[in-house]
Formats: sequence, C-alpha cells, structure tokens
Amino acid sequence: MDPESGDIAERATCTTCQFSEDFSNYWTAMLFFRARNGSYHRVPQIPNVGFDGQKGGMTVYYMQDALANYEQTSKVTAFKTGFRMLIGDASYRTKEQANRFRQITYTCLQDLSTRFPETMDFPKEPCPTGIMANVRFPTCWDGKNLDSPDHMSHMSYPETGTFESGGPCPASHPVRVPQLMYETIWDTSQFNSKDLWPEDGSQPFVWSMDDT
Repeated sequence: MDPESGDIAERATCTTCQFSEDFSNYWTAMLFFRARNGSYHRVPQIPNVGFDGQKGGMTVYYMQDALANYEQTSKVTAFKTGFRMLIGDASYRTKEQANRFRQITYTCLQDLSTRFPETMDFPKEPCPTGIMANVRFPTCWDGKNLDSPDHMSHMSYPETGTFESGGPCPASHPVRVPQLMYETIWDTSQFNSKDLWPEDGSQPFVWSMDDT
C-alpha cells in the first residue's frame, strides 16, 4: 500500500497489543529447531518478564533514550502517518552481510531477567530459559520519505556509536526518531538435550527464511 494513500493504523479495527490504542502493524520471522534427524520443529514464544498470562508475543518499546533511562527526556521526531520500515534482509547469510544490521542480537537467557551479554550469532550452547531476539531499528530518518523501495534506505543507524550512546545522525539522515525495539523470547528450553542437536555440535536454530 502506498503510504501516501492511507495508514494501516487508522484503518485497523482491532489489536492484539496490550495497549488497546496501538494499531500499528508489527512482524517478526518464526524460529525453528532443526533436529539431528533432519526434522524441523517450530519454537514457541513465551511472554516477557512482567507479562504473565500472555501467550508469547513481542515486547515493543518506543524510546527517546536508552531503555534503562526511565526519564526519557531526549528530543525525537515522532513517526509520521504512513511511515514504514524494515530491518534485516532475508537473503543475507554471511556474518559480513549481517554486520550491516549490527543491532539485531541474541541473548541466552539464564532466567527471564537476563539481558546481557548480547551476541550477533545464535548461542552455541543450550540456554536454560530460552533465547531472546533483540531487534533495534535505525533511528535516523532522511526527513522526507515515509518509505523507500527496500523499506530501509530512508533510515540509518547513527554515524558513530548507537542511539543509546547519543551517537549523531549522518547528514544524509539528519532527523532523530524514537528507538523502536523488539524483544521476542523463544522457548528453546524444550530442545536443550544435546541428544537432539546436530552431531557436529553446531547450533540448531533456523529462521523461517532458512537463516542461521
């Protein structure tokens, strides 16, 4: 849909978000476990800490400052009506390609409150409580386009540093927008037996677009 012709959030009549006012459209790929015998098993989501009773789902943050800064006082420009963006590329397979999206990371959960360390690769050992996928979207906008052909070129990460560290936006994308961040917790604990993992010891988790 042409972003100039209408806004999904304005047309929506229902939401699965905890905040009933949020009609935005969010998406993430599904995760699968590739067992030693070659079979694939869908990995279920579980709710984040503080969301007891929910049936999985992503935790979505809109931030003016780093997540741990509860005051959130920095000035950012709100997303305009019809704005859209993606992060990641389903065709990428190498670490060099993945470095373009340096703020898509994983956390091996010792418990639901674990937040560090973050890695760009899937954990190579079983995680007691599951794996958290962390997706931080770019925070620098070109100030003109609500979308772009690849749904990414109108956005950029800071020129140096990160949004959390107050890194400056590049001249090509000078407008600082909120940090949109997803936390999705995958219940990989049911696949923690090494008897199920590949015999060569490689990590067994695969995204729905066949990326590991």
